[in-house]
Amino acid sequence: MQIRQMKKENIAGAADLVARAMNENEGKWADKTMNFHFECMEKGMDDGRDYYLWWQNENIRGIVGLHHYEWGPPENVWLAWFAVDPMLQGQGFGKRLLDAVHEKAGDLGYQKFFIETYLHPDFEKAIRFYKKYGFTEHGRIDNYLPDGSQMLVLGKSI
Repeated sequence: MQIRQMKKENIAGAADLVARAMNENEGKWADKTMNFHFECMEKGMDDGRDYYLWWQNENIRGIVGLHHYEWGPPENVWLAWFAVDPMLQGQGFGKRLLDAVHEKAGDLGYQKFFIETYLHPDFEKAIRFYKKYGFTEHGRIDNYLPDGSQMLVLGKSI
């Protein structure tokens, strides 16, 4: 599977994919963070994020990204948006997309890969997927979302 660097003109399509794969609210957050990313780039600032798209038949079928906090340990990287078209889920594309970004993270010299997700019904399927892929729980933050759901941090070595 080949992933290509996301471009500013892809924001609407990528955010729509996140909304369909997760929920409408996550789609709005994706739109906001992706716009922020490209605004930073236009001003010559590095926000630590890189987004990649998987295309099939001229359509965005997957999004994945890496996020490195400038103030964090240099060997750590976080998953920045991960979604597969709901019509293609359960067919192995998610694993292949995660494999592609996992390899890219290793090529960039990262050694630890973390994911922020939530203990909420909208994310149960994703959590099962990540754990099947080998991610383990590294921590929780209580009452993180407005509904009281916890943030769950998962991680694995690269």
